[in-house]
Amino acid sequence: MANKLYSEGTILGRGTCDGTLTDPALLNQLASYKRRVASNYRPLAPADIDKLAPGKMIVSEKIDGELWFLIAVNNEVFLANPRGSVIAGALPFLTLAGKPLPERTIIAGELHAIVAGKRCRVGDLAAALSGGAKAKVGEVAFSAFDLVEDAGVAPVGSYSDRHVRLQALIETSSNLSVVPIESLGTAVQVRDLFSAKIESSEWEGLVLRLEMGLIYKLKPAVSVDAVVIGYTTKADQSDLARSILLGLMHENGQLQILGACGNLGSEDERRELLRKLVPLKTPSQVRVASDTGGLYTFMQPQIVVEVNVTDLQGEKSGGGAQLGTLINHTATGWISEGMKPCPRPIHPVLVRVRTDKNVNPVDIRFAQVAAYLPSGDLAQAESVELPKSTLLRREVWTKEAKGQVAIRKLLIWKTNKEKIATSYPAYVVHWTDYSPTRAEPLDRDVRLAPDEAEAAKIAEALIGDNIKKGWSKL
Repeated sequence: MANKLYSEGTILGRGTCDGTLTDPALLNQLASYKRRVASNYRPLAPADIDKLAPGKMIVSEKIDGELWFLIAVNNEVFLANPRGSVIAGALPFLTLAGKPLPERTIIAGELHAIVAGKRCRVGDLAAALSGGAKAKVGEVAFSAFDLVEDAGVAPVGSYSDRHVRLQALIETSSNLSVVPIESLGTAVQVRDLFSAKIESSEWEGLVLRLEMGLIYKLKPAVSVDAVVIGYTTKADQSDLARSILLGLMHENGQLQILGACGNLGSEDERRELLRKLVPLKTPSQVRVASDTGGLYTFMQPQIVVEVNVTDLQGEKSGGGAQLGTLINHTATGWISEGMKPCPRPIHPVLVRVRTDKNVNPVDIRFAQVAAYLPSGDLAQAESVELPKSTLLRREVWTKEAKGQVAIRKLLIWKTNKEKIATSYPAYVVHWTDYSPTRAEPLDRDVRLAPDEAEAAKIAEALIGDNIKKGWSKL
């Protein structure tokens, strides 16, 4: 067909997969929907169910699959995801049992595997989509949950209205359906459903849609064993750990940064934890900033901890896998070895130090979180080379007193990495304050900025606060 909106991909049963969407406007529409909806999602821990206020809540099953869009355009029906990949052809989950969809209809849904006797997992989808012409496409299903565009028009009305329209558009088959919903009014009803469906492992979780637009994802806590590779301290209580940086190990022994955990318990627990971490301090060429802008102090990888998370986010809001830094501990300290896909922990909480676990590819294995990555990125083997940062501004001041020279230095960096790895800010402002007469001569301050204008504003504030009479600019 001459006016197709995508290029052909590789063989998948009697269809194709891994095609590429070639219509920029359509691709932007799909990515925008994902960003908009993702911004409304909130993780909800089982312990917080009772905090839900009474009121109408539309509840559905949280299916462990991937977000794709069923698209009807130019008398053809195909699937596309927010990254622009396309699945098309004579496939069971693309076969409409009833009347054809209206021209220019876009439906959001979950592409997932059909698994007998247990709930599906995203890894099952990857397996079902592999095998080329012999792929088990009959074991793949599309479950619609939202209407994005109806015959070329953005739908109006409530989510309930859109769900009714979906049921009119799609006639249920074993491979194509609309996600069932039910309306609940109290936290007690939600907890009862959670106990019946999630605690029994029948479902992965629940999706709760509130009338004001918020969407909650309710899942059991996920437990992860990881090694502590860095720490920060509280600014006003330097004897307390503020947060820890966690790593996981691949089968080849390579470590990867998973993310940070700041929920470390009481003051006594934070103090005791820091007492164990400080003696393991080690040099590092890798720099990681905390959410407050301070740099993590890296340490030798010896202490294993257990953390609980409410979720692990494998995709960025605009599509594409989350990335984490690969690191290696050498005789001279930590060095970076590129980036690989790595899910981001949501709301991590420290449970305990695992004295019974060691730093090896089994006890802190990356496989604990691998299933949360999009199927297309699950087996990605090559690390991602990140572009070098650009130094935009460098200024140095000195001040001499009693034969001693103090130095203050400002640096502004454009990282060039923020669109590739969400762990990197767009701009970094680095302030160095060296005074040989202090008990701790070297002091550093790191501030993050989303754009160059904000970085310049931060820089001018630092200069105004720190450069007074007597300082000479080099």
